[in-house]
Amino acid sequence: MIGRKKLEERYLTIAEAKELLERRKAEGMEENPEEPMFYEARVSLEHAEKFAKLSPEKARELKERLVGLFDWLDERLASKIVDLLPEDYFDIRVIFAKEDYMPTPEEAGEIIKLLDEYRPLE
Repeated sequence: MIGRKKLEERYLTIAEAKELLERRKAEGMEENPEEPMFYEARVSLEHAEKFAKLSPEKARELKERLVGLFDWLDERLASKIVDLLPEDYFDIRVIFAKEDYMPTPEEAGEIIKLLDEYRPLE
């Protein structure tokens, strides 16, 4: 990546990454219909299509609500919670296993309650 510099860094959910990759694919189709994306981008898009559980809009909204819910919850952890949609306190403990802060069962209950509002019906 010679001659390139990082302009900005932010954490994305899988749904948001899927949206960006789909947009890039559409742009690539206009430029080169035979090969619109590099191999890595195609593999990333396939992964995102398989594992994105929410729409990008809902994922962004949920991430913002999670970050606003607690002072200790940052965008990185909120993105991971949105991607995984944990179902109980044990799942939340696994996400926070290597973090400095472990949510209490009451805090985890609030997170689960919020996630249940967005959880897709299967």
